[in-house]
Amino acid sequence: MRDMNLLRECSLKRASDQGKREIYRDYLTGKALFEEPAPYAHNLRRSMIDRAIFEGYPIDFDEHELLIGRCCDEHELTAEQIELAEFAKKYLAASGKLAGTSNAFTGHRVIDYELLLNTGIAAILEKVSMKRAAIDFSKPGDAASAAFYESVEMSLKAFVTFCARAREALIEKAAVTEDEKRRSELLRMAANFDKAPMEPCTHFYEALQIMWAMQFCLRLIGDISLTGRFDNYMYPFYKKDIENGVITKEFAFDLICEMYFKHNDIYDAWPASVMIGGVDKQGNPVWNDLSYMCIEAIRTTGLVNPSVNVAYTDDMPDDLMDNFLEILAQGYTRPAFFNDRVIQEGLRCAGMSEEDSRYYIHSTCVEITPVGSSNVQVATPYINLNKAYEYIFGGGKKLFGAECTVKPDVYVDLNVLTTYEAFEALTKRIVRGIIRANLEKTAQYLYGFSQYSSSPLASAFINDCIERGQDSGAGGARYSYVYPCFPGFLNLVDALAAVRKAVYEEKIMTLEEMGAMLKDNFDGNERMRQYLINRCPKIGNGVDEVDQIGVMMYELIRDELKNYTTSVDATFHPSYFAWIQHGVLGKVAAAGPDGRKQGEALSECLGSVQGMDKNGPTGILRSIEKIDQKYGIGGIATNLRLTKKLMNSEEGRAAVKDYIKSFMDRDCFEIQFNVVDQADLLDAQIHPEKHRSLLVRVAGYSDYFVNLTPEIQNEIIKRSEHSAV
Repeated sequence: MRDMNLLRECSLKRASDQGKREIYRDYLTGKALFEEPAPYAHNLRRSMIDRAIFEGYPIDFDEHELLIGRCCDEHELTAEQIELAEFAKKYLAASGKLAGTSNAFTGHRVIDYELLLNTGIAAILEKVSMKRAAIDFSKPGDAASAAFYESVEMSLKAFVTFCARAREALIEKAAVTEDEKRRSELLRMAANFDKAPMEPCTHFYEALQIMWAMQFCLRLIGDISLTGRFDNYMYPFYKKDIENGVITKEFAFDLICEMYFKHNDIYDAWPASVMIGGVDKQGNPVWNDLSYMCIEAIRTTGLVNPSVNVAYTDDMPDDLMDNFLEILAQGYTRPAFFNDRVIQEGLRCAGMSEEDSRYYIHSTCVEITPVGSSNVQVATPYINLNKAYEYIFGGGKKLFGAECTVKPDVYVDLNVLTTYEAFEALTKRIVRGIIRANLEKTAQYLYGFSQYSSSPLASAFINDCIERGQDSGAGGARYSYVYPCFPGFLNLVDALAAVRKAVYEEKIMTLEEMGAMLKDNFDGNERMRQYLINRCPKIGNGVDEVDQIGVMMYELIRDELKNYTTSVDATFHPSYFAWIQHGVLGKVAAAGPDGRKQGEALSECLGSVQGMDKNGPTGILRSIEKIDQKYGIGGIATNLRLTKKLMNSEEGRAAVKDYIKSFMDRDCFEIQFNVVDQADLLDAQIHPEKHRSLLVRVAGYSDYFVNLTPEIQNEIIKRSEHSAV
């Protein structure tokens, strides 16, 4: 076993130093922009930058590493080179997407690694050459296709150059290395580049290195592709090598751990996804040695990345589930559990083929994107529908913070809202108007994205870009989706229930009085705020009267999104998580009828508002099972916070296991856990230096608690702490 503590320290140090290394990439970008002839198409400009970076970026490695691909060490630049780097940054900042250098980057996709590893780049280049040669410029799009193919060819060849440089650097280092063991390691690392990536890979180590080299290069140029279904596409290489005695299980595990450290090197705390389990494209279960290793490596490496989660199926091995729960009990926050059956059904409803629907990834948080065939815009945009209440009680204007834009404008007169039905109808109308206002801007943004952004290297591995002769960002991908995200959805539901009870059923207050309280942030009205919090029904407790409001608003959002598409014919699908936006949007939102105070974080998931689940995890399940979650392919997170005492007992873990199975049986989308005690969270706020490694699930992703803003820390502390399920 390698020294994991040393590797962990090196990974943390490199992650913290990333910002210092960007100047090398900026300098190489400047060389491509200002020292080469201007191309005739924006995607060619992007490829020229890729080429400059892959041909010039320092390839560094130390005596502990077994994989090539990380941010370089410090290298001195001349004053002229630094000046060029700074000028390039300013030029691109001033030009924006019109500069034509932007990647068609979503950060939420996985390229077709099987194509890279099993076919090789030589065959892809041959196909691109044939497609390019067949263009006769008789059709309107032929010139654009020609530019696309030329850009793909340039970027592919540049990646091959990077790999050749890596091989040369390793051989040179081996020649001057006196330690025999390390010299042997270096030569073995170099051998991974002997034939690949031009030719198909034949061994596990080789395939892992080529996959990581591609992922690193894409990260280097700012066009991320995640690791994806590792135990699926890597298993054939592993199985063959194990059977032939080429590799040991121990060495394969060391390589997986190294890959995890590399995730932290290049992504830091940004959640980069590895998904295990589920089924393959033919529908066969995927549970194998690599599945177990990917889970065990969470504990062995002990860092926040990668974001390792599982596609849950009924035939998941029981001992593997036990491993999951043991790791969660130790506070690692991963894995989360995604309902494979529900997600597949949702993807098919969105127009995917049955085969493609089986092969997806949770991309960073809980967003679902098809592997190797999509260009999906995630959390685009984040929309706070609770602004509808500000619009109503403010007479068409905000009460606090961010503006509330509704299209078309809606006339508001509280005097005519004499029934709850009238208030609900107005709320729904304004909610639709908020969505329209946001998606009009989104459609305009995505038009510019499709016209001036490109991903030549990634597009070579995204179906059906080469066939269509189009970049992934310009409509070449087989599937194009947009996922608006709705932080605060639960506040929206609870607020409507509170208005119904407080104003129309019990007549505790008038609409005017409620509006005045919200405007004043409940100043002098704490007793009434407590009434709204504690006496009005809340979603997440199995109370049908409020749960049905949730169902109604969920369906309204889904119905409204059907009205929109983009310039590349992408369709819109909702998501219910938050990343950190529940804190950001809550900070500029007024107090709400549910008792939430001005500036407090919104709800972050589909379950209950923080601390409002009074009937435990069972109440949450009884509420959200009423919502047809297959339509939430944009991503649905359900957070549960459990005590250490519960998870550290066999009886407790058995109960959690039964709960997960019930959750999946009832067609719920995803569940994730924090196993941390309240006292630890409170102490971490006071003494962050003592809790640097404390991991928490935020709203679909994990992060170090001490890295979070006070608003997000407080939101996590407010979540109910469950000692039983």
